Amino acid sequence: MEHTCSDCSEWACWDNILPSLNKRRLLTTGYYGTHPKKPLGKCSHGGHFDDSTKESARGGINKDSESKIFSPHNYLHAEAARIAREASVKFLRELRAHLGDKHFIRLLGLGSGSGLSFVIDTTGSMGEEITAAKLQTRSIIDQRRNTPEEPDFYILVPFHDPAFGPVYKTRDPDVFWDILSNLTALGGGDEPEMSLSAIQLALLNTPPHSEIFVFTDASSKDVELANSVESLIQERKSKVSFLITEDPSRTPGRGRREALPPDRFDLYISLAQKSGGEIIFTTNHDIREVSSIIQDSTNSGMITLFHVQKKEPGHRKWRAYHFYLDSLLEKVKIHIHGDVDDFQIIGPTGRRQGRSMTEGPLGVIQNVGRFSKMSLKSPIHVGHWKVEILTQGVHTVHVQGESTLDFLHYFAVSVNGSHPGLFQLSSQPVTGTGLDTRLVVMATGVTLENPARLDRVTLAGPNGKVLDSLVLQDTNHTGLYVAELGKVPSGAFSILVSGRDGENRSLLRSSPQVSTVVESTLEIISSTPLIPGFQHSALFRLTNYGLPTDFTLTLNCEQACTVNSSHSRAFVGRNETVMGEISLLVSQDTKPGSTALLTVRADSADTAQTAFAFLQLLVTENPKHVRMSPTTCSVISLEHNCSGLPSFCGHELWTVAARVWDTVGVRDMQVASGTGTVSYSSDGIKERAVYTADCCSPETDLVFTNRLGVASLCRLGVAVPAPASSSIGDLPLTRWTLPTLLLIMFWGVLKT
Repeated sequence: MEHTCSDCSEWACWDNILPSLNKRRLLTTGYYGTHPKKPLGKCSHGGHFDDSTKESARGGINKDSESKIFSPHNYLHAEAARIAREASVKFLRELRAHLGDKHFIRLLGLGSGSGLSFVIDTTGSMGEEITAAKLQTRSIIDQRRNTPEEPDFYILVPFHDPAFGPVYKTRDPDVFWDILSNLTALGGGDEPEMSLSAIQLALLNTPPHSEIFVFTDASSKDVELANSVESLIQERKSKVSFLITEDPSRTPGRGRREALPPDRFDLYISLAQKSGGEIIFTTNHDIREVSSIIQDSTNSGMITLFHVQKKEPGHRKWRAYHFYLDSLLEKVKIHIHGDVDDFQIIGPTGRRQGRSMTEGPLGVIQNVGRFSKMSLKSPIHVGHWKVEILTQGVHTVHVQGESTLDFLHYFAVSVNGSHPGLFQLSSQPVTGTGLDTRLVVMATGVTLENPARLDRVTLAGPNGKVLDSLVLQDTNHTGLYVAELGKVPSGAFSILVSGRDGENRSLLRSSPQVSTVVESTLEIISSTPLIPGFQHSALFRLTNYGLPTDFTLTLNCEQACTVNSSHSRAFVGRNETVMGEISLLVSQDTKPGSTALLTVRADSADTAQTAFAFLQLLVTENPKHVRMSPTTCSVISLEHNCSGLPSFCGHELWTVAARVWDTVGVRDMQVASGTGTVSYSSDGIKERAVYTADCCSPETDLVFTNRLGVASLCRLGVAVPAPASSSIGDLPLTRWTLPTLLLIMFWGVLKT
């Protein structure tokens, strides 16, 4: 085996790649860590955390940073980054020329990536609403076909009572138009309907950061799904807007004999408020004009600037709401609707325009029943604006506009080890981890033409009260910021970011969805595609940071596949993790290149919380040249001195040695659960692992990955004896065979 590097004893290494390689202009790379073992004379990645640097050839060759502690070739970082950037630009230009603009934009997620998504009640009274949805869809298809604003997906989920679905989802606007054209009102008319089941289906099948429009005149029958729908809204970061053609305070109903409660739409009001969507009460007469909000909201670059939705008891009175418009906005629209008798809009200079002045100094107002829309004149006046409304009961003020500047966010905790950094917890904040939480903010749309910087993030409660205000720390990546959140606030809160534009004027953006703290996280682990007609295995990992509780697990797979799990229920203690197997089978006639959406839901019994995990799996052809047999895991030996006494378990140890065999060879191994340490060595297609932990942690899950990227879970444990009634002294070390070994396979057998 040819040597590639020479020894280097300093943090920074100069000329340690052998001249014979440079003379022949050969490329090489560096080994990292202790597995696989670095051969003599080979290069290491290098840096403080790389244990392979202890073996010859010592030192390293990475150029990842400008710090010599982490990068032995730190002096070449700037040049390497320049070359990498130029090569990336060249590759992307060639890829764009080959694919065309539309497919290139979709591939890189540069377009809206959104869907036009409808959830429609199909009972007999919904004829006008269905017609309104058809008219808006026809207009969007005609105006946006073959443009960057054309929706990536068209989604329809019908519902009535007792049925809901199926999901109609397509990229082809003509196919969707045919489906929608054939949608008709089916009769019926009794309250309530299966609306939440349909909304849940739409959330699962609509791309994230989209808006879903619900047309109905009935309340929800399946209210038990409220927590699940709320969790999905936060996970998908999607808005849900309701167009309801029955005002609960004014309409007697669909000819019903029973009296209907006036608060029956409160659940819809709550879902719209938490998602950043709107709830508009209108009539069959006005629905066609009111539904024009669909075109406004689905325009590319349209963002929410201000949103308040309240149900005010008491006497009718004037209320004021304030918002700020900045220099990077255009096409701003203000929606005011609900139980509102009058309103006044006041600009930064003090100029006013009321509801009755349809054309005035600030813009144009369109009044349709109890819904009003004001389109501000261009250019937008930068500064503080105010809306005054005369109201009693449910009312909404919603401000949106087009802008290149927006932001995404997620919550993370610090991780140490060989590659320290931030680990993304969830799209929802997680409490009880025992670790300081960080909020990562990614600014989008910052360009040389529209420079901007963010400097602060504010967490506000449901009533607008500031819960925390944090400094955003800029990172080495343009537009990426981190805030030290520390302890996550309890309850629900909104996220607002502020900063400055290129002329040092204020900027303000807010996240449409309300964030709610959760106590559990759920992940799906899979790195291999689906093959039609063959069993596929994945793993789920459920971690609970709250009080011990029972979870009910529900699995679903869209796209002609069946799914089963090793668990339907799981009891998870505080700070504990449960892992299990998921088995999938797609039908033999599934087309390669299609995708299947795997969904896992965990409902906690005690805290009424729901955790979701999603995974889009690619269906590929059967690789006939690959022959695989199931990975096997067997115990070689097990030793322990566990007494069973809780006060002693931290000072007692158990050690298990296991052998893993795989046809193509084992590439990697890691501890998925358990507090112990592991060492392992490779011997061709066999792997020998030795795991040691104290007796307070008597179980472990080891995940092995073979050289094709297929992983297997091996669960090992020690049977801790029950303590005797008399005092126990030092116990001799016992050697015995583990009576039960559970091996959960990640992928089944692939046959030629």
